[in-house]
Amino acid sequence: MKILVYAYGTRGDVQPYLALAAALGRAGHEAILSAPARFETLASAHGVEFRGRDDEWLGILEDPDVRRILAMGGMRKALDKDARRRARTRLHDDFRRLFPKILADTAAAADSDVDLVVHSQEYVDQGGQIAEKLGVPSVLALLHPFIVPSWEYPSGLFPFDTRLPRLLNRLSHVPLRFLRLERRTLARWRSEDLGLPPRPRSHDMQRRPDGGRVTVLHGFSRHVVTPASDWPSEVHTTGFWLLPGGDSWTPPPALAAFLDAGEPPVFIGFGSLAGLDPRETGRAVVAAVRAAGVRAVVSSGWGSIEIDDPPEDVLIVEEVPYDRLFPRMRAVVHAGSAGAMNEALAAGVPQAACPLHREQELWGNRVHRLGIGPAPVRQRDLNAAVLTEIIRQVVTDRTMAERAARMRTLVRAEDGARVAATVLTDLFDATATHTG
Repeated sequence: MKILVYAYGTRGDVQPYLALAAALGRAGHEAILSAPARFETLASAHGVEFRGRDDEWLGILEDPDVRRILAMGGMRKALDKDARRRARTRLHDDFRRLFPKILADTAAAADSDVDLVVHSQEYVDQGGQIAEKLGVPSVLALLHPFIVPSWEYPSGLFPFDTRLPRLLNRLSHVPLRFLRLERRTLARWRSEDLGLPPRPRSHDMQRRPDGGRVTVLHGFSRHVVTPASDWPSEVHTTGFWLLPGGDSWTPPPALAAFLDAGEPPVFIGFGSLAGLDPRETGRAVVAAVRAAGVRAVVSSGWGSIEIDDPPEDVLIVEEVPYDRLFPRMRAVVHAGSAGAMNEALAAGVPQAACPLHREQELWGNRVHRLGIGPAPVRQRDLNAAVLTEIIRQVVTDRTMAERAARMRTLVRAEDGARVAATVLTDLFDATATHTG
């Protein structure tokens, strides 16, 4: 079976899909990952064929003005008039300019002999239509539970842990059917580039062309989010998709020396899309590390944290594999991405989230509910004093440490990538039997 896996975003967004593609390869299938070009080396290291995508949109999201908008929850709260204008241009005008290229890249990655298309939420308007063009099944692969309608959980329009009446939970999913960017561009791409005729509900990511339900993979742990009892049988909560251990990663000399020089440090990193001023964040990190009396490995995250002259108890790293680093940490402080949260779970260490947006808030709240970390603190509310208290909690609370160790056992036992690969194999076999 030849499977095309589409993913987009930062490393925390893309690595789970790489893990899924690698698991498909171990199961004897040919898996291709289509993702931003910056991840080609990472994919090659795990033996996965790679189709690079343009990185320009990620660069826009990393723009300082755009970061501040995301952190502060809106333009007027965050920026002066000129900065708002620049950010609006980057977010709206540049997206409209780039969207046709995004669509073209999506189509170019698809070989005519692909048997199955698996795509992340970022491809909800494209993945299913590529599969329709090829005449093969599509699978929606998600790292969060916001999309599939339920009486028990709200859509992503509300904080996930909001207690709504059951009917409102269900109704909250209805607007998502109509929220589409650049509808005309999509329709033109479908007609002119893919050669597909107009079709009712062609935009519905959860319906096949024949009206049946699309298979959905939920790449998170049932121990973190309990599957809704009314999710249909086509929805599979597999566990998180982790890359296999056992490779020969060797820390860079400076990192290896730092790890060996004292007690395990705390990891602090807010990813490449962190919303605060990088230098201001760097000053807060240094002050908090000193006040808490710990050592720290700090991820610069494509410039999200800047520390010009770090003290000896702080080591700056650029990009490191979380799955190799986190088991050697005392605790982890991150932005709340699904990737970082699950890697910390798999490492069995306490963690804390400083979220930027709603999906990250979900995971931060779940960490707190599980008792493996403090309540999340939004990045816009973060300062040295707040970060100091966060660090103190995650390194001194023995109950958090014990619960984190138990969660490690549960999460690793799920073997989510292998389970997901089995689901896809069964889907292909069933489709082949039906069409044969």
